[in-house]
Amino acid sequence: MTKVNTLSKLVLICGLATATLGAGSVLAKGGMHDRQGHSSARFLLSERGAEKLDLTQDQQTKLKAIFEAQKTQMKALRGDDKEARKAMRKAHKAKMDVLLSAATFDENAAKELLSERQSKGEEFALIKLKTQHQVMQLLNAEQKEKFAKIQKRKSKKQRKQKS
Repeated sequence: MTKVNTLSKLVLICGLATATLGAGSVLAKGGMHDRQGHSSARFLLSERGAEKLDLTQDQQTKLKAIFEAQKTQMKALRGDDKEARKAMRKAHKAKMDVLLSAATFDENAAKELLSERQSKGEEFALIKLKTQHQVMQLLNAEQKEKFAKIQKRKSKKQRKQKS
């Protein structure tokens, strides 16, 4: 009877561990790959978006140029070499492992590691904000209002889907 009980506990623990890891991975992926800017670009560049916002041909051309510039900047910041990015992640992980396995916690080293990682994220965010600003400057007051309502509806819809 105790072997069955132990086996049941082991199966339960394995199931919980798998579920926990799976849920953590899903949550992490959702947070890391936020496509809010991407979906806005897709909407603004679509025929439907142009129709709903009554965009002129000139505005559509300028929007394409704005989003193309953003894409180029993001690609330059990200870099083309996947192996180099992989090596950088591996080096960062190694530094983190050294920090965590040290006998005493080095707060300054930890802050330095965190700031290295955050600075690149800030650069990406800055590019996105500049793009959003350029887009908003291109739209007239009526188009801005319509666009804000559309974004609000999309946001509400996404929140419902997540919960």
